[in-house]
Amino acid sequence: MKPGSSNANIFLAAIVGCLVLLNILGLRTFGRFDATRDEIYTLAKASQDTMAGLEDPVTVTAYFTNELPPPYSSNARYVRDLLEEFRAASKGRLSFEFLDPMSQETAEDKETKKETKRDIFGRVFREPTSVERELAQEGIQPVEIRVVEDDQMQTKRAYMGIVIKHQEKKEVIPVVQDTRTLEYDLTTLIRKLTRPKTPVIGVVQGYDAPQLYEKLSGLRSLLSQLYEVRAVDLSGKERVDADIDALLVIGPKTQFQTNELKAIDQFVMEGKSVAFFLDSVQVDLKTFEPSEATHGLGPLLETYGIKVGDQLVADVESAQLSVQERRGFMVVSMPVPYPFIPLLERLEGDSPITQGLSGVSLPFSTVVTATAPEGAQATVLAKSSRKSWLESKPYNIDPRRDWRNETITPNGPHPLMVQVSGKLKSHFAAEAQTRTASGTPLLAESKGEPRIIVAGGSAALWDDFLGRPNQALLLNVADWLLLDPALLAMRTRGLAEAPLQTELSATTRNAVKFGNAFGIPFVLAVFGLVRWRMREARRATVTV
Repeated sequence: MKPGSSNANIFLAAIVGCLVLLNILGLRTFGRFDATRDEIYTLAKASQDTMAGLEDPVTVTAYFTNELPPPYSSNARYVRDLLEEFRAASKGRLSFEFLDPMSQETAEDKETKKETKRDIFGRVFREPTSVERELAQEGIQPVEIRVVEDDQMQTKRAYMGIVIKHQEKKEVIPVVQDTRTLEYDLTTLIRKLTRPKTPVIGVVQGYDAPQLYEKLSGLRSLLSQLYEVRAVDLSGKERVDADIDALLVIGPKTQFQTNELKAIDQFVMEGKSVAFFLDSVQVDLKTFEPSEATHGLGPLLETYGIKVGDQLVADVESAQLSVQERRGFMVVSMPVPYPFIPLLERLEGDSPITQGLSGVSLPFSTVVTATAPEGAQATVLAKSSRKSWLESKPYNIDPRRDWRNETITPNGPHPLMVQVSGKLKSHFAAEAQTRTASGTPLLAESKGEPRIIVAGGSAALWDDFLGRPNQALLLNVADWLLLDPALLAMRTRGLAEAPLQTELSATTRNAVKFGNAFGIPFVLAVFGLVRWRMREARRATVTV
């Protein structure tokens, strides 16, 4: 054997040995390179801090059926990689396992799957196996997916769920459908399991406001995943219950009494935070009949530097409504633009409440302005577009309104939501030396730096309008009120679009289109031709 050949074999063996060693080391370590703009494949700081703060073991069991077809197969891979990162960040306090439920089936289960029955309607069904019953008790339900087997399209039952356990408590993600929010979901559920006390958000009820179990059922369900949501009755009270951590005042229509205003004011003076979603008019979405709201909260908010107007904001950049029209003997649904539901392309400023959010709708909103009192800061969170205008009372909100015969002069943008934070004076500062009925002295100024959010409408939180962007806004508001900003930036990762440019000329679009279709193959052909000519030239210079 030649010496050069021996050295080459030793070098090859060394490379193979290094690769084997790296794979062995890789069994205990995990890492990946993230080249995305928003680093969506890198753990957010909130996740890293949550994992680093774990004191007791947390176990995660992912139930995924093996050999899932695309795109579900990529979901399983993403879940595994994400859990690897969680385990690495927790220094081993979080452990996980991937289980294929089908591999846990016994011989009896397999026989059970072969036995089918028919119900009284002739539909085929079978009894669940022991594994399926056990997973159902855990909260994991199967989903039906379409697969191609033996050259035929078939329906297959598959599992794609996650169970998280900490001590005697557990949380479940029944089906992993959207991996864009999975990191946030896992982090919030782990926080919920491991925190010593669940924060309490109070929602003021009464005053003809929307009810938690009616128009606000989506809000209640969404916030209950992270917090304790409690109805608050201020009737006859001068204080909000001490165990309430933050307060939501959503869509009251009738007047607050002086003692009830005092209760909200002193809640703020205690250094706690409140979000007001206030209407000038509430609309019945079936009849579009408006009813005026006279809550009387304006003077209280003006003390904090916030003024709620009574002019309704209309915007060309708006959502559409489906309106039924009769045409002959037929009734057809026609989508029409409805300017009283402004659709915001993006929200304002660099506040963690609004960062990364787009597509939020703020129906039937009035103008809200804020001037920061001394020692406080004011920020506009949301504005209408430049193509917006104001409409005064009495409002004409008929969706069939003929805009072709009206002359509209846009004068936007107009502020729709604001925030104020910092040291605030009490609306009842003149009574600071007096005491409440319970004997508690009134505070003339805030103890800490409370936070206040005011929006010029409450319909954005109704079930009818609580889409994904509005859900993200609601959760951001709750986190900000409760001083938990770590989750805010994480929630909106992946929600924002990243266009190359807002507007492209026809020439640029054609250049990109034809460049992709013909330019790249042409460049490859030229490269191959050059390589071929260079090789031929080298052969011509070789002498034997």
